Amino acid sequence: MTSEAIHLANVSLTVEGRCLLRDINLSVQQGQCCAVIGPNGAGKSSLIAIITGYLWPTQGTVRVLGHTFGQVELGQVREKIGLIAPSRVPEFESEMAVRTLVATGLFGTIVLPEYKTVPPAGWQRVDREIAALNLADKSFQPFGKLSTGEQMRVLIARAMVSQPSLMILDEPTAGLDMGARVGILHALEKLLTRPHPPALLVVSHHLDELPYPIDHILLLKNGAMVAQGSPAETLTSHRLSETFDCQVEIIRLDGRFYARALPPEWKI
Repeated sequence: MTSEAIHLANVSLTVEGRCLLRDINLSVQQGQCCAVIGPNGAGKSSLIAIITGYLWPTQGTVRVLGHTFGQVELGQVREKIGLIAPSRVPEFESEMAVRTLVATGLFGTIVLPEYKTVPPAGWQRVDREIAALNLADKSFQPFGKLSTGEQMRVLIARAMVSQPSLMILDEPTAGLDMGARVGILHALEKLLTRPHPPALLVVSHHLDELPYPIDHILLLKNGAMVAQGSPAETLTSHRLSETFDCQVEIIRLDGRFYARALPPEWKI
């Protein structure tokens, strides 16, 4: 039986009189991949903060990994969530070896705790995740010496070593060149083929940053849902043009969706 990883019901958020989210409903099943797409300022970061318990909704119900917020110690939920974002790279010491950094994921810290020892089984799990992300030859290199794409793969390995039930990826390929972007997407797609994959929530404003396949899409604009459903239902020229306030052409190739903005005088 499939269980819900994320359940949001009529969630709204108002901060200092400004409405950041309005009546958001979302259901993501365990093992599914869901994408939240919208322009800057759409409310994507606020949505992540609510799902991870760092912001409290003004109204609505938030249930993550079977726990209803307000009725559970948030630390119990967060330890089963892996959060990947380029903004997290500066949190880690640049001279820390890749293997050591990945091992911090066992404890949810940014350095290895002095009062704890990584057991042999823990190091085996660390090495397994490093190899799965094609980083075995980088194990003892300083984190800061890696390329940006390699650093993102290290953060994915660090998240996976804790065996999360939910992974949230906030613009995971932002600022990467084409080759590095393909490497990240390939890594995410491999995660989805594991026997018991975590649920993936990918937040982006570019269709070509999404792994394949995607089970569910939520389109956000100005804190409100434009549409949600399967990619075929939501990734249409009409829906994306409405979301991004410009004419958008959708191209589908080998199961993937791509988008390009058209000049205002062009009609779809």
